[in-house]
Amino acid sequence: MDHITEDVTRDIICDPVDNRLTIARHFLGKITPSIPKENSFEHFLLEANIDAFLFFSSSIIDMIKIEINDRFDLFDKENVFYIHGIRKKLGNAGVQKQVKDTIAKYFSVPTHQRPSSETRPRHIKTDQGYFDATDSTLWELQILRNKVTHGKILNIADHKITLDFTIRDFKGLKTPPKYQVTVENPKEYFGQVFDNLTQFVRQIRLLNPQKTQSFHHTEQFDFKLE
Repeated sequence: MDHITEDVTRDIICDPVDNRLTIARHFLGKITPSIPKENSFEHFLLEANIDAFLFFSSSIIDMIKIEINDRFDLFDKENVFYIHGIRKKLGNAGVQKQVKDTIAKYFSVPTHQRPSSETRPRHIKTDQGYFDATDSTLWELQILRNKVTHGKILNIADHKITLDFTIRDFKGLKTPPKYQVTVENPKEYFGQVFDNLTQFVRQIRLLNPQKTQSFHHTEQFDFKLE
């Protein structure tokens, strides 16, 4: 969509979460489905657009944290608090329990599992055993965002990208378990990340509605951002 009306622009600006979701979608649209040659100009562009996508996507989580804290007054507003801290402080009844369960559905640290013959898409084999990452999709988003602040995250070889994850929060093992996700289509992979993020936002805001809410992130705009 090339032309953005004043009404739509106002809606996007007035809802900070929709604002960031819309910009995240913009950069998602710039992520290519193909894997470029390592250290090429196309590699540089892909990494830059992924970095921007991760930055805006992660900032949305920070905004949702503030909305939850404003509703339930869990932490001093001047303090830095994390999504796991919110999850721990939320109660075990009513709306607080529903919000708590929704956070757990997306931000759980991968859990240690016994070996199984059953194949599941989010059961991952590591050198420390099997882990279930079914409820860890946005945990992975935050891991990638943190890694971006320290350097490049794309390891390209044989026309594939590998993304590395370390389960540092897991207790009971001397060495933190690590696993890799192989990506053959970056646009599809980060599109799934975006879908999980928008589902999380939608579910939380059904439980914790805001005075100003818009949903323009469902549309693809051209902001002329480069």
